[in-house]
Amino acid sequence: MSVAPPGGQNRIMIYGPKDDGTYIVEFRTAAGEALAISIPRSEASVIRHFQERMPYGLFVPDVP
Repeated sequence: MSVAPPGGQNRIMIYGPKDDGTYIVEFRTAAGEALAISIPRSEASVIRHFQERMPYGLFVPDVP
């Protein structure tokens, strides 16, 4: 079941670190389609950089 983000916007969310040190990056469209990728601990430094700067996620509006 797909659930659209609040406000009908596209969004990018970063979850983690999980117990094994990995992060999950979730991309979700306003239509509710989603793609999630797992980032291994060895590649997580850039994810931590962005997570510190956008702790509540990133909302990306559709621009016509």
